[in-house]
Amino acid sequence: MTTRTYWQKYKTELLFYFGFLTILGVAFFLQAIYADSLSEGPTKPTAQETINVFVDRIVAAYIWLLLTPFIIWATEKISIKNFPFGILGSLHLFVGLFFTFVHIPIYTTYIFGIHSFIPWMYSGVFEKMPDITYGTYVITSLARVNHVYRLLYYCIIIAIHFAFDYFRKYSERELRASQLEVQLKEAQIRTLHQQLQPHFLFNTLNGISSLMYKSVDDADKMLTYLGDLLRISLERMNTQEVPLKDDIAFIERYLLIEQTRMGDRLIVRTNFRPDTLDALVPCMMAQPILENAIKHGIAPYSRQGNIIAASWREAEKLFLQIEDDGNGLNKSLEESLTKGYGIKNTIERLKILYGENYSLQFSNKETGGLRVTLSIPFRMQTD
Repeated sequence: MTTRTYWQKYKTELLFYFGFLTILGVAFFLQAIYADSLSEGPTKPTAQETINVFVDRIVAAYIWLLLTPFIIWATEKISIKNFPFGILGSLHLFVGLFFTFVHIPIYTTYIFGIHSFIPWMYSGVFEKMPDITYGTYVITSLARVNHVYRLLYYCIIIAIHFAFDYFRKYSERELRASQLEVQLKEAQIRTLHQQLQPHFLFNTLNGISSLMYKSVDDADKMLTYLGDLLRISLERMNTQEVPLKDDIAFIERYLLIEQTRMGDRLIVRTNFRPDTLDALVPCMMAQPILENAIKHGIAPYSRQGNIIAASWREAEKLFLQIEDDGNGLNKSLEESLTKGYGIKNTIERLKILYGENYSLQFSNKETGGLRVTLSIPFRMQTD
């Protein structure tokens, strides 16, 4: 792992160590000051001695910060092996003592070196040992320093590391699960979308076939319109949502096919509000609903029939509505809707995209005919 990669992975953790060890150093400084205030000595610490104590506690803490990357490395090496709890505890005790014995020479070297360059720093320590050498001072420190106190630093560091490591792994699992869920939804929608295309294609080809015996010109027009629809459909093969205005362009071509087939019997009126045209809707969502309205509300009758398509916005909801003036909702139509491929496919796509945050309602109009109202979350193309 490079230094850059290491920093990217452990940046937050190392910054946390910096802040925590700073607080710990200040806490030990305050504890030392408080202990001195309770002492019964004839003199109280001077300002210089107080500064010495503060710098000493902070530096001691920051030396552990320098050792932290190595402690993390050793901890991860130990954690790779699936040791029993007793052996794992013994290994951490050994590693903790090792870093304690590493910390002490670094710490004493700092004290000895600083006093050599700035004699008044740690003067009280060396006044008690005026003839001590560097080597003797290091060995003496190793022998007399409270190792349990320093082991506490090691324990705190690995405890923080394990907490961060658990959080990182938990976050990665959540991210992977979220990505897999998105990929699954995309695959399901893509499958449903692909299933819709042959269903629509077969219905249109049946219409062209029947029209061939009545008007070759009209059948030719329908083939041209069908070619346009198939091109658009292929372009949107992997697209889940499109702006409403794009879906309107698609259904307009579909309606040209139906109007060519049905002639003057089919009248289409639209009322799409301008503020909804950039809202995102499921790709090819309106076509099955329109097909259902034409199939059940217009085609069975010899009279002229009307289709009204509209869209509007209410708060954070987008409403799409398609009406016909057929016989409305009855038992036969309900059975057709539940068994029909297009509407079932539509409902499945809505569930995958929006969960429970959608509504698809079929109701009879007061003046006769069927009204289908779709409600989905309002989201703009730029969101």
